[in-house]
Amino acid sequence: MSSFKVSKGRDGRQVIVFSKEDFSHSTYKLLVQHNLTICEKWLVIPEQDLIEQTGLTLTAIRQIQKLASDKVCPIIKAIKVDPAKTFDWSFGSRRLDSSFQCLLREGKVLEIWGSSGSGKTQVALQMCASIPPNFCSAYISTEGDISTSRLFDLCIARGMTTANCDVQTCNTVESFTDCVLRQLPLLLAQKPVKLIVIDSIAAPFRAGEVEGGGVRRAQKIRSIGQQLKYLASEFKVLVIILNQATDHPLKGKQPALGMTWSYLINSRLRIEKIENSTLIGARRISIEKSACIKMGTYVDCVIQKEGLL
Repeated sequence: MSSFKVSKGRDGRQVIVFSKEDFSHSTYKLLVQHNLTICEKWLVIPEQDLIEQTGLTLTAIRQIQKLASDKVCPIIKAIKVDPAKTFDWSFGSRRLDSSFQCLLREGKVLEIWGSSGSGKTQVALQMCASIPPNFCSAYISTEGDISTSRLFDLCIARGMTTANCDVQTCNTVESFTDCVLRQLPLLLAQKPVKLIVIDSIAAPFRAGEVEGGGVRRAQKIRSIGQQLKYLASEFKVLVIILNQATDHPLKGKQPALGMTWSYLINSRLRIEKIENSTLIGARRISIEKSACIKMGTYVDCVIQKEGLL
C-alpha cells in the first residue's frame, strides 16, 4: 500500500503531497525548489514541461508520475491475472466486432462520440451486457441514472439473466473527479472489472463552471484522462469514453472538450444517424482516430430491441 501525506493547498483544499522519505535528499530538494511536491501536479503538467522545469530525464519523470498515481489512487490489492488466459471484449454486435475488433484491447481508451440520441449509450450498455458473468463492468454516469431496464433487456437478448455491472452516478465535477481518482481504483482492486464506461466525459464540465476558470478546467480534464489511462494499463481493462458533440463555427459537429481531451485517448469512433434512410434506427459508426484501422472506415447498423446490430 502506498503511504501518503495530506496537506492544504493555497486554495484551502486538501491535497496529497510527497514526503522526504519518497526520494533522495537532492531529488526532494529539487521538487521543493520548483514547487512540485503536490502529487496532483505530476498528473496534470505535460511531461515535456516537467523535463524543462526540473532537468530530470523522461524515465525519472515517469517514475515520479507513477508514484504520484499510486498516492492519489492507492491500490489496496492487486488482482492476480493468469497471463495464459486472454479476454476478448465485444461491441455486442457481430458487424462492429468484425470491423473494429482491434480497437478493443486492454490498457486502451476508446472514445465514442456523437450528438444526443445518436446511440452512444446504447453501444455502451450492450458492451456491458456482453461481459461474461465471471467478470464485471463499471459504469460511471454523469448524465443521470442509466436505464437498468434497457440493460436487462439486452442481457436477456444475449441469453443472460443479469449483467454484473457496478453503477455510479456523478452530478458534479467534484464528485466525478473523486469517483475516478479515488473510488474507481478501489473497485478495480477488489473486483474482476474488465470494462469501464464513462457516460459522458463532457457533461460535468459543460453543466457548470469549474472553480479556477479555464486553466483549472483543463487541468482536471488532463488529470482524469491520465488516471483512466493509468488504471487501464495497471488493471488490464478497456475504458470506453462517451463524449458529446459540440458545434464549431467552421468545422461543424466536433467532439466536446477539444484538443485537451483528444490527446488523452487512443482511438475514436463517431456514431451518427443516417439521414433519409428507409430503415428506422439506422446508424453509421466511423473511424476518426486509430492506429489499426484506416481513417474514414465506417459500418452501418440498425438499433433494434436486441441492440445495435
